[in-house]
Amino acid sequence: MLKRLIGLLFPPTQQDTNAGLKMTGNRITVNAEDFTIFTSNYYEEPVNTDSLEVRMLDGLTGHQTNHVQEREICYLSCAYLDNNTHIELLSPYIYKDRVTVNFLLEKHKQISIYVNPADCREYYFDIDFMNA
Repeated sequence: MLKRLIGLLFPPTQQDTNAGLKMTGNRITVNAEDFTIFTSNYYEEPVNTDSLEVRMLDGLTGHQTNHVQEREICYLSCAYLDNNTHIELLSPYIYKDRVTVNFLLEKHKQISIYVNPADCREYYFDIDFMNA
């Protein structure tokens, strides 16, 4: 019985956090050419699985086992006027390079953005196709 109660409190399925915003928010459909793509670089270092002793000896001898990789990430920007107010919406990071993001945008043609009517600072870019 206790397991059932815990199961009801903490369901095993992950609920979509933006499902409510998709249902109640104002939907804005934006053409792909109206987006601006911004890029940024970040550095990724693999997880070090060596033991502490091996890492200490490598540090003393100057031997570096970590290979830092530079990655490119993108995000989209969309600006519009609402009641003479300039509003700019920024998407979450897209972990793909600029060429791939541009290709996916041209292929998809339009993106829906769901904006909370009560607070325009709360919005959701429907870009799940970018992560497929």
